[in-house]
Parts: sequence; C-alpha cells; structure tokens
Amino acid sequence: MLPLHRSLPPLLRRDLLRLFANGAAAGPVVRLDAAGFRLLQVNAEPLMRDILLDKDRCYRKGSLMRRLAAVTGEGLLINDGERWKRHRRLANPALTAGSLPRYVPAMRRAIAQTIERWRHEGTGAGPRDLVTELSRTTLVSLLDSIFGLRLKGDRLDGRLARVSGVIHALLDDLVRRGSSLLAPPLAWPTPANRRFRRRIAEANAILDQIIAARRRDLADSDEPADLLGQWLLQRRRDSSHFSAEEMRDELMTMLIAGHHSLAIALAWALYHVAREPGLQAALQSETEAGRDLPHRLEDLDQLPLTRGVLLEALRLYPQPPILLREAIADHALGGYRIRRGDQLLLSIPTLHRDPLHWPAPECFEPRRFDGFNADAMMQSHHLGFGGGPRSCIGRRFAMLEGVLVIAQLIQAFRLRPATPDTAPVPPRFAGMLVPAAPLLVHAEPR
Repeated sequence: MLPLHRSLPPLLRRDLLRLFANGAAAGPVVRLDAAGFRLLQVNAEPLMRDILLDKDRCYRKGSLMRRLAAVTGEGLLINDGERWKRHRRLANPALTAGSLPRYVPAMRRAIAQTIERWRHEGTGAGPRDLVTELSRTTLVSLLDSIFGLRLKGDRLDGRLARVSGVIHALLDDLVRRGSSLLAPPLAWPTPANRRFRRRIAEANAILDQIIAARRRDLADSDEPADLLGQWLLQRRRDSSHFSAEEMRDELMTMLIAGHHSLAIALAWALYHVAREPGLQAALQSETEAGRDLPHRLEDLDQLPLTRGVLLEALRLYPQPPILLREAIADHALGGYRIRRGDQLLLSIPTLHRDPLHWPAPECFEPRRFDGFNADAMMQSHHLGFGGGPRSCIGRRFAMLEGVLVIAQLIQAFRLRPATPDTAPVPPRFAGMLVPAAPLLVHAEPR
C-alpha cells in the first residue's frame, strides 16, 4: 500500500502523474485505493504482459473506464465479452491495412487545408498552439473519412460546425473529469454533470441525424470511401451488421478516442521537432525524398525517421498513459493475490521510461525506431496503442495519418519554438497526457 503521505498530496493537487510516479517507485504492484475501489497499480512489464495476453480472460475493462460509457455508449472502447467480439469483428474489415488507402485522400484534404490556412494567415498570426491546430486537422480528417462530411473551402458548414463544437466541448469536460480519480458519479445532479449530460444528448442527436441523412443519400450501387457509408451498405445487405445505435456508439468512440489522442501525440511530436533543428533538417530531407508518400501502410518503411518521431512521441507521451482492467475472478498474478473486483491500473509511462528497455529514456530520440516492427509493438515494450487482443483497432489508421501529417507540415513549414530558451513544457494527466501549458511554435513557410 502506498503510504498516505505519498498518495494524498498528489490527489489533493490532482497531480495524478506524481501519484503514478510515486507508485512506480514503490514496487511491481502497489495499492492506490481510491474512489471506493481497491486499486492496484501495475508497474512491471512481465505482469502487464500477463494481464494483456496470458491472463486476459481474467479481466474486463475497468469500472473507472466504464464511466466513459455515458459518452461512448457500448462502443469498442469499453464493452466486453461477446459484444466486444462481435463489434470488433464487424468493425475490423474497414480498418485493415488493405482498406486504409481509401481514407488517404480525406487525410490529405484536411492537411492541405491546414497548410493553406497557415500560409494565408502568415507569420503575423503569432505562435500556433499545436494541440488546438492539430485537433482541428484530425477532426476534419475524421469527419471526412468516417462520415463523408467535407469542409467547404476552409469554412465549416453547419453540420460540421455543430459536430466540431459539441465534440470539443465534450472533450473539455472529459479532460476535467479525467484530471481526478474522485470525480462525482455522473448520476449526481451537480451543475457540471447536468451540463455534461446535455452535451452528450446533443452529440448523440447530431450523430443520429448524420447517420439518417447518410442512409437516405446512399445508393445501393455506391462504393463509399467513408466508413459510415460502408457500414450502412453492409447493414442493408446483412441485418446482423451494426444497428444505427451501435454505429453511433462506435462513431462517437472514434471521435472521442481517435482524433483527440492522435492530435495530442502529433502536437508533442512537432513540438520536439521544432526544438531540435538538426532533427528537423533530417526530417525535411527524408520527406522531400519521399514527397508523395505515404499512400499505404507499407510506405512508412520509406519514412523511418518520420515514423520514429511519431512512435517516440507515443513512447514519452502515451495516449492514454494508463490501461484499466477489472479482475473478474480471484487468481494469482506473478505471486500477487488478485481478488475479483480489483481494479488494475497499468502504468505505461513506467514501462516506456524503463532504462532496461529504453536507453536514455528521457531523451527524445526517434532514431531508436529504425527497423522497428510496428505490428509487434508490445513485444518491443511499446504500448502506445495498448497491447494484446484489445489493442487499438485504429492503430494502423493513426500511424498512417500521423506520419502523413508530420511529413506534409515539415515539407511546407520550418517550425521553431515560441520560447526557445525555456525548459520543455511538461505533461500532465487529464485522461490523456496533455501539455501543462500550450505547445507554441512559429511556422515559417519554406
């Protein structure tokens, strides 16, 4: 059990990264009981492997994680058992490596709009907040590739503006709730909870409208590039495919967990690139040589440094930084007694900064990923997309889009930090590893 003097101060300050760091120093498994749960922090890589692979049938998604069900419904992020198996089987065909090229045009359109806007605004716009900027880019890309909704010029049309506004408001609420293990249950009638529930209802209504409109517009002879169109056609042909409600849950999961987590990872990646001129020059050389890449997942092998920048950002700033599991039966875990109902918190930063696996673990060094097998990340002690059967279903999509964003922006702009002589911005825990202060850079057209 972590002593009170090492657990209470970070909890009171909502400094959960400090709490997790204190727990990591206490041993392979340490109790951090909180929020009415028997909470065990797992810090040792062999035990994480047991939980995610060898003993995965002893666990389900943690009760703390299931709080997200209020937003995502019964999407892949939080469901379990046969429901999870069915949803994974139905969702997987549209997200395999072979399916990814159909989404690349949408990704390129979103990035091109960002580049055009930055050039139009010029350097007089001042420093750019990378999280804000890239969150817009990845959201526009996702709305295009997933829903078939596109920007008109550089302006959000009515539907996109509503989706964008509501989703970002929900994300703000989730960040606030994610900053504390002690957030009040959503059922409590607090003003914040009532506001949160209204936003969830509005977001669900918008998605229902989009799904209904896409269904009306879709002809049986269409070959849609957007994921929603593909699912709706499958539903017409097979009534056992996702229902409209199930589609909404999965689409909400992608909006909440997909675009925001990638945007934060990309912001960290480009922030470090801006602070290291030598790395930036090497990146520009690599991306210029492969100017039209990537189009497919295999193309990432021709951009190893660019891919390494994204993987290194995910190593230092994993999104999310913890994995939550709940034990569904009594069992032994590496000599520790686990009880049914125990909540296990897998500390990914502990693994990702372990010098046994990562030389100079505090350094941003993307070249460490030369020759890295991105399809076997867990075997290489990298849980940037989770691990085991429940690893992120969108990981290939995110890798392709992330490398494409970095490559295109580095070709178009020279980045430099807004405050080059200051210490790097540290992360803080808010569900994701968000920056403790804005990640500000100047973008000068090349």
